[in-house]
Amino acid sequence: MRSSLPDTEARLRARIAELEQSLQARDEFLSIAAHELRNPMHSLLLQVSAALQMARQQGAGPLARRLERVQHIVDRYVKRASLLLDVGRMNATRMQPQVESVDFAEVVREVVESYSPEAAFNRSPLSVSTPATLPGRWDRLALEQIVSNLISNAIKFGAGAPIDVSLEGKQDTSVQFEVHDRGIGIADVDQERIFGRFERLASAPGHPAGAGVGLWLVRGLVETHGGTISVRSEPAKGATFTVVLPLDAETAASETHDKA
Repeated sequence: MRSSLPDTEARLRARIAELEQSLQARDEFLSIAAHELRNPMHSLLLQVSAALQMARQQGAGPLARRLERVQHIVDRYVKRASLLLDVGRMNATRMQPQVESVDFAEVVREVVESYSPEAAFNRSPLSVSTPATLPGRWDRLALEQIVSNLISNAIKFGAGAPIDVSLEGKQDTSVQFEVHDRGIGIADVDQERIFGRFERLASAPGHPAGAGVGLWLVRGLVETHGGTISVRSEPAKGATFTVVLPLDAETAASETHDKA
């Protein structure tokens, strides 16, 4: 009996290694698949947007309304593919931010502009406050996903009230990004739980329940940049999500990866 114990342990270790390789292969496949599915949709979305603008200019109301519906469907598809891509990246065992020079202020303004029609539809107009430029070194796709998820959540749970989006530098060492809504708020007992994977709050009226990975993904992306995310909220009094990132995430990302 004792002589078989080393063999059993060896088989168990081999099986664990096999499962880990399978999980890594799955995550890599999901990332590749999401990337390949998302890219053509971006081109299609641009074409639909151009056709919608033309229809509005020509006063073709019925056609414009149909194109608005198509635009909404394609936009949702792109966002789901983007989420799948980033979840795959986050699950990868060697996931590191692809750090480059980025203007954070430009990213915020672009994302706000892309969400403005949805915000207007939900009667939650977006106001944005950023410096003219705020350059630093981050993963641009990660910044877009962080900003997009927080704004999307604010619209979903904002109860048809205005939403404030702000960005500012902090003492030449970090940046602070905030999204403040005036919606249904979050109870104290839920404020840590919402950052867990597959954790969801009750759906806001008129909005389907999400997958419960958005805020988990945001926190993961923030932490791989050496940053922090926090929330201040009370039920029925809205919520404020605050992200603080170092201006140069390259060193912070390397340190985070080395500790993992």
